[in-house]
Amino acid sequence: MNRPEMIPCDHVIAKLWEYIDGELNEESAAKVRAHLDICSRCFPQYDFQRAFKEFTRRSAQKPMPPELRRRVFEAIIAEEAGEPLPGAAPASLLSRFRAGAARLFGRNGN
Repeated sequence: MNRPEMIPCDHVIAKLWEYIDGELNEESAAKVRAHLDICSRCFPQYDFQRAFKEFTRRSAQKPMPPELRRRVFEAIIAEEAGEPLPGAAPASLLSRFRAGAARLFGRNGN
């Protein structure tokens, strides 16, 4: 059995929403999955985004508008890079949201 070629973290992070939404082709999904299986840096981001999607799916009567989804995703990426977006929620608010989501889904906030 051939092992999928490993891809860099930045590529995985950029593809997480597509992976979570099942929008990647089989080969790309296998590469992302293989990376997430071994990467302690990327897996928490995946886990958060998956939990966030599940939380919003269960909490919202309507799907999240694409513009809001884009803005939230950009804010998370900017926070990870240490560069908050102008007008975005302060990092402390995003951190509190993450901690709350972690508690909600039975995970520690780290």
